[in-house]
Amino acid sequence: MRNQATFCIKTIHRPHCCAALVRSIYDHYGDHRPLIHVLDDGKPELRFAAVCPDEAAMVDRLIETEYDIGLSAGRNRLLNSGDTPIVVFADDDHLVTNQTRLPELIGTLNKHHDLDLLAALSNNDERPRMLRVDGRTLRIAFGSYRQRRSIRWCHYVGNCFVAYRDILQAIRWDESLKVEEHWDFFWRAKIAGMNVAVDVNHSFKHEHVDPPGYQRRRPEFLKAGLDKHGLEKVIWK
Repeated sequence: MRNQATFCIKTIHRPHCCAALVRSIYDHYGDHRPLIHVLDDGKPELRFAAVCPDEAAMVDRLIETEYDIGLSAGRNRLLNSGDTPIVVFADDDHLVTNQTRLPELIGTLNKHHDLDLLAALSNNDERPRMLRVDGRTLRIAFGSYRQRRSIRWCHYVGNCFVAYRDILQAIRWDESLKVEEHWDFFWRAKIAGMNVAVDVNHSFKHEHVDPPGYQRRRPEFLKAGLDKHGLEKVIWK
């Protein structure tokens, strides 16, 4: 997979989680693993390389930036840091397992001309969702508009996916949104015509760990995202 795919990990203040993810990639794919690029924007004492130097030495590229550039900026820099046609994204607190079957997931992406981004489940969560605007409300509801065997075509997926690098580089993440960036990305992807799907036969393991100072949602970024699209609210149903 090294010539075809790069596993991109944006991490901040969860060095042991990042180390476990890197080891899980090695454990399952060994010499046939994808390239691994890690971007760390944490404080010096909580950097991946400082806390877990053995695992940091296992990655193909470690990018250390100024403090707290945000998930969106980090992912964009990871997109720019390599040249494999396919990238793999997962949050740093995920793990590759026997149910991930990354080579098969990449193979499915390559097989279907009508796929640009193909997600796996996170545990049994992050199932396919549809996006639609009702007045000035964005609704994000479970559902799909087409299915073939275990593949569900949809508009919105979770944080574990494989995708074509050039397609993601065309959409990119909005760097002004450090959080609330996910729905913004997939709404713009839908408008741009990106083909998104979930293969429900593949999954990553997820055990969420709160890093120091973690805030899941911050109102100022939600408001910025809503204002950007002329919306009043987002409803998850």
